[in-house]
Amino acid sequence: MVRPATAQDAAPAIEVVRQSIMVSCEADHKNDGATLDRWLANKKPESFESWIANPENFCVVAESEGVVRGVGLIHCSGEVRLFYVSPDHQRRGFGRRIHLALESHALSLGLPRMRLESTLLARKFYEALGYIPAGTEKPRFGVLRAYPYEKPLQPDSSIQATALGGA
Repeated sequence: MVRPATAQDAAPAIEVVRQSIMVSCEADHKNDGATLDRWLANKKPESFESWIANPENFCVVAESEGVVRGVGLIHCSGEVRLFYVSPDHQRRGFGRRIHLALESHALSLGLPRMRLESTLLARKFYEALGYIPAGTEKPRFGVLRAYPYEKPLQPDSSIQATALGGA
């Protein structure tokens, strides 16, 4: 199930984010302590609460058995600012469902595209969702590199109708 995030989701959602970065993104951060420290610096429950309180953000969590397994956040500009799935729940459809909810929200705002910066790990996933490269890689947080992507949006009522609720 995918649903809008609440303040009660702050601690479990941030734990998903932190675990995903530390475990799944190892090829990106290369276990460089300084890179991890910088990347994780604002990944705290109080930061999450401020992100979801911002009316310019739309944030969802994916749950299974009442436990948060993934989180996604899109800004009203179309920039995806958070997109993480728990390492032990990747490749089970959580990411696609989160993306569907974010895309539906972007469409409801009439946005022409979604943008994000991908890790090396996630590039194939985003490309499978229809994202295309949108520039050259950029340095982030020490040894980390970010890869800009964008996805042109085309209105489709079936996307908006099924986004929330885990369809």
